[in-house]
Amino acid sequence: MSTNDNRRVALIKSAATKNRFYALVTLESGIRNADIVEKIPDELLLGIAYPCLEDGLNDFAVIRTTYETLDFFPDDVAMRDELMEIVNEARGNLSRRLSELSERISAQKAHFLGTDLEEFKSYALDIVNRGYPRRNLDSMMKLNVFGSVAEAEGHADGSEPLYRYEFRQRIDPSTFGRMPARDFVAQLFVDVLESVTDDANYQSRYTFDRNVFQKFIALMFVNYATTDPIFYGTNRADYGVSDDKDMEATPLYVAVARELRRIEVEQAREAAGGVGIGAEAGLELPAWEPPTEGQPMLELPGTLVNEDVLLGPIASICAAAQQLCRTEDHETIEFARLILADASRLVQELKRLHIVSPVAYDPGANFRPDDCK
Repeated sequence: MSTNDNRRVALIKSAATKNRFYALVTLESGIRNADIVEKIPDELLLGIAYPCLEDGLNDFAVIRTTYETLDFFPDDVAMRDELMEIVNEARGNLSRRLSELSERISAQKAHFLGTDLEEFKSYALDIVNRGYPRRNLDSMMKLNVFGSVAEAEGHADGSEPLYRYEFRQRIDPSTFGRMPARDFVAQLFVDVLESVTDDANYQSRYTFDRNVFQKFIALMFVNYATTDPIFYGTNRADYGVSDDKDMEATPLYVAVARELRRIEVEQAREAAGGVGIGAEAGLELPAWEPPTEGQPMLELPGTLVNEDVLLGPIASICAAAQQLCRTEDHETIEFARLILADASRLVQELKRLHIVSPVAYDPGANFRPDDCK
């Protein structure tokens, strides 16, 4: 690594898309760790690791739990309209997230950190061509999505049908097999994005789970299976990401800095026609070693499981409270404020107890009680 490189790792959040990425920034840039910026600068090389993809789980959880709420009011048209506003808002968030991810990955401006993309492609194609047991996916991801879809399709007799990832466009599988790994991954995000924007997938929770949520979870599953666990961000030493804490020596930030610099060297080498400029410039090129053959499949880390299980319903409650804020009744507005304030306190307590990650989304803080008018 060059001795003149004094850049530091920063986790940056886009106010426009709500995506979070890692980047190496200088003090002169004015960007600090845990900053929220209107738009992430195009010239920055971005790293995708925890909590970049996980942030999207909150939007999925809001949509799923809103459908569950709809089941309690089957004949209330007004309530359905109110709740579908929540679904549409979360859907808009997902569209913006996935659009940015797809565009930046395709343009080689965003990179999965610690991930073997060739292995990623191989895993994904295996799920496309051969399928993967639904029960295993639910078990490893600590969810009940694939099983609930199978049950809705008549497989409730203990059978274990395979889940196959189906691309929306009927393309010869060999076409995907010939794609460079990066292009293949970008195409996966495009496919999920098209599923998110298709109105037909929002007829019910079943259609949403089958055609949208399953795809995103399968993508996350493959990502975890092909990524060095150091990038999960679940080491206790990584907790408490903020501008006030020096994160540079934490396991996650050390790994992020190493990977981003390695990717920079590789890109410079490619731009120079394959010349090994890394050694000439005095830069190190640390290699990441993929999991050894036969290593057990990785499971979604516990704090991430808790976020999906616990924060999803809390986010749905907060979204409903935000709808109550729009009423003219003073007492109803006060109840809404109380719900939002207590929801935020609950999330903060879950963080303090390390039940969810300290960087987990706080839906109560996002819909501040003071915004209730």
